[in-house]
Amino acid sequence: MDKESLLIKWLDGELSDSELALFKQLPEYQSYKKLNENAAYFKSPIINKEKQYAILKSRLEKEKRLASNENASFKILMRIAAIFVVGLGLYVATIKEDLVKVNTSIAEQTNFSLPDNSEIILNADSKIKYNEKDWEKKREVILKGEAFFKVAKGEKFEVETDLGTVTVLGTKFNVKQRGKLLEVHCYEGLVKVEVGEYNFKLPEGTSLRLFENKLKKGKTNFTNPSWISGKTTFESVPYYVVVEEFERQYGVTVVLNNFDRQKIFTGSFIHDNMDLALKSITQPFKLSYKINKDHIRIFKND
Repeated sequence: MDKESLLIKWLDGELSDSELALFKQLPEYQSYKKLNENAAYFKSPIINKEKQYAILKSRLEKEKRLASNENASFKILMRIAAIFVVGLGLYVATIKEDLVKVNTSIAEQTNFSLPDNSEIILNADSKIKYNEKDWEKKREVILKGEAFFKVAKGEKFEVETDLGTVTVLGTKFNVKQRGKLLEVHCYEGLVKVEVGEYNFKLPEGTSLRLFENKLKKGKTNFTNPSWISGKTTFESVPYYVVVEEFERQYGVTVVLNNFDRQKIFTGSFIHDNMDLALKSITQPFKLSYKINKDHIRIFKND
């Protein structure tokens, strides 16, 4: 068996006893061993080991396919060194802040669980971060964007946004913070919202909106936010807010021509059929639209 194949099998832990004995006779063995041990030592404690092993194995398989010339063993050695450097960087970053960050891209949603089994569904183009290490002491997440929360009962649970703080003990609620808009809907339990020096308590079936420094209380007749079922709903919002959310959900750029972007809109659009969604947001104002790949022009005919 050639040297490169032995190295790959050693990194994967697949060498037989006879192959291992042969591998240890290689002049580069001590260098390989030292680099591999250091890479393992400096892995971040918050990294999922099974996931990282799978990634490493995948990369090594790629190296195995590329190992077709006399420089192959050197390339693999550099890969191990790179893992060592990245691991060191992750280790230092973890010391600095034990934060877990979850991000979604345009037209993407994701769901995940927190250390206490609270559940979060994160809407498109949104970010959440929290301190996993100190979670038992302080249940707090920092949100930019929109998320639905199903909080496990326990100590105080806080959602920090740029415009205010939402506090609960155990409940189901939705928080949306986009630019100057903050919306909180309580679907179960009791939610406290802090906006500057003002505090509001929202029981089940109620909502609060802060938009351009104006506060408004309302009611919600749903048990969950509509967006987690594939539909975004609006009530009395400027048209540009609708357009921005449409861009997030479909990953397109929308240009608005010859129409007042401050016009108030109430309605909804679905996430899985762009043509029908465009009709939903243009027909109420008798607007027209043209689609050019990922660019859309919405306009009012003269």
